[in-house]
Amino acid sequence: MIHPRPSGAPGHPRATTVLATVLILSILSAFGCRTSTSPSLANTFETPEAVARAVVQGLAEGRALAVSEGEFRDLVWPKLPASRPERNLPLDYVWKDLFAKSDANLRGRLAGWQDRGFIVISLEFKGVVEDYGTFTVHRETELRLRDRDGKEQTGRLFGSIIEHQRRFKVFSYVVD
Repeated sequence: MIHPRPSGAPGHPRATTVLATVLILSILSAFGCRTSTSPSLANTFETPEAVARAVVQGLAEGRALAVSEGEFRDLVWPKLPASRPERNLPLDYVWKDLFAKSDANLRGRLAGWQDRGFIVISLEFKGVVEDYGTFTVHRETELRLRDRDGKEQTGRLFGSIIEHQRRFKVFSYVVD
C-alpha cells in the first residue's frame, strides 16, 4: 500500500511548489532590491580645461558636448529651485527655453571662433559656483586662448560647466 506524504514533507507537490515559489521570489527580490544607478552624464571630461579644449576643437559639434535633454530631466531638473511645485514651471518649458538660448549662443559663436586654430591656455570661472547636492555648476567660464599666429586673447565661448561625480561637461552655451 502506498502512503501519501504529508503536505509539508519534502517531495510533496505542494512543498515543491512552495519551495520553487520562495526560490523565484528570492531571486526576483534580490534583483529588484538593487539600488538603481543614479543619473549620470555622458561624454564627460576629467577637467574643465579638457571640456574647453573639446569645445574649441569640435566647435561645430558643440551641442553634443552640452547637457542633453535626458540628463537635464533626470539629473538637473529635480534639484533646481524652478522644479518646485509652487513655482509652477513645467520641465518641458524650462528645457526648451534653455536649449533654444544655448543653441542660439553656440551658433552665434561659430562664425567668430571656428577655424582660428585656437588652443586653450587656461580656464577660469568668474561667476558663482553653485552646489546642488548631486552636481555643481561653475558659472561664467572665461577662456584664455592662443591662435595659430601666437596671439593670445580672453573670451567666453560658453557660459557654464556642470560637474557630476568628478567629471565635467558644458552645462550651457548661454553667455550673459
